[in-house]
Amino acid sequence: MSEEYGTATWRYWQKIHNDAGARSSYRDRPPVPVRARLVFERDGATWIEGMATRLGFDGAIFVENHDRRCQTIGVWLSPFDVWWAGKPAT
Repeated sequence: MSEEYGTATWRYWQKIHNDAGARSSYRDRPPVPVRARLVFERDGATWIEGMATRLGFDGAIFVENHDRRCQTIGVWLSPFDVWWAGKPAT
């Protein structure tokens, strides 16, 4: 990235194209470390480290992350965009 953003963190924010949107969810187990595929509007597809903390009733997974490009503390993703140790190959 060659752009200089200074200290204003909002300038780093990018729309996430594969965000599944907010949904009803539940937490039935402890958080799990995962790798998540995010598709940013300017940077494209990127794998990031995060923690899966919630499961949507439709199977979507909420992944908390600390990437400064994300405006929120996490993102809802399809299970196809989330990998964890022991996940069966699809």
